Amino acid sequence: MRAGSLSKEPVLSKLRDRFVCGYRNIMKDPYSGNSGIHPATGPAVTTTNGAGPRNLQLFIMAQDGTVVHCMPGYWNPNDLNAELDFADRLHRVWMDRSITEPQKKALFAQEQLRHIQTHSADVVARSELQGFDKQFCYKNNVTDAIANASLIPADWHDVPKEAFKTTDVILHERMAKQPFVNYSAFNIASFVNYGSHHYDKHEKDLEPETMANIRAHNLRDVLHETGDPVPKAKVTNVAASKPATSYPNMIAKPKEVEKTMVDGFWGYARKGDWVKADRVANYMLEKSPGSPTGHEMKAVIAYGKARYAEAYFHSYNAIRMGSKHPTIVGIYQKSRTAASSAAK
Repeated sequence: MRAGSLSKEPVLSKLRDRFVCGYRNIMKDPYSGNSGIHPATGPAVTTTNGAGPRNLQLFIMAQDGTVVHCMPGYWNPNDLNAELDFADRLHRVWMDRSITEPQKKALFAQEQLRHIQTHSADVVARSELQGFDKQFCYKNNVTDAIANASLIPADWHDVPKEAFKTTDVILHERMAKQPFVNYSAFNIASFVNYGSHHYDKHEKDLEPETMANIRAHNLRDVLHETGDPVPKAKVTNVAASKPATSYPNMIAKPKEVEKTMVDGFWGYARKGDWVKADRVANYMLEKSPGSPTGHEMKAVIAYGKARYAEAYFHSYNAIRMGSKHPTIVGIYQKSRTAASSAAK
């Protein structure tokens, strides 16, 4: 969210010029979600509006702590910008002394529902529920997230998207039920209850040694409680201390995780365990899209499975990105010949 939306214009300028920003660590709150390990050195990715509602909530509040709006999960920067403008208008209603509190609450609910109609087709398209969140809503009978229960077949995998409400609708309908509530009384658990508690990235299928090294980079391990001071390094009275050779959480040693992943990959490849090898390759491609490593791995897998056109594609990309690995060069030459022969 920080890299994908909050740091993008026009949101960045709006937050800087018109809002006082802060954060609270919700990691130990019962409603918070868990999507496995997020390495501190991992890439930032964008997703659909409202994805990850249990992991993050962006509250917009008045100075007295009254919630004027809340955006659960990730939001596209353009859509978030429009919602911030909407929140600003609601804030003006809350601050208007000529309106009674009951009238303000009625206006709040009315405007939340009315705002749904202003959303463009693009906003709606960006707000489709994630597949695992649809499954969560179906299995847990989250009725206010279901648009048409009759469209849901016995096998939920074949359910059409029209059976579920989009997250932009869920957001405003749920906000309408908590009009101008103080943050201390806001029911966050019910508000975010359309997303799965846990997103399974199949980390359990990785080798223990590989998993241990990835876990050592877990971003959660460098977080601290919101009200606690950041721990400071212990200072000792030593005249000339040697350079540090230990790295807490290994945050300063991301290359060691990559080396472990590469070593693990070659172990899988030698055993012909292409399923596990492919998981490592996908991880490396996502983590370092500009590095040849992921393409090297994909080339080895494809060649090992006699998919020569695919092996040629990935080996070519790996070499183009700077790979000089003799195995990859060999795969490039052999797969190019094999692919050409197959084409004839």
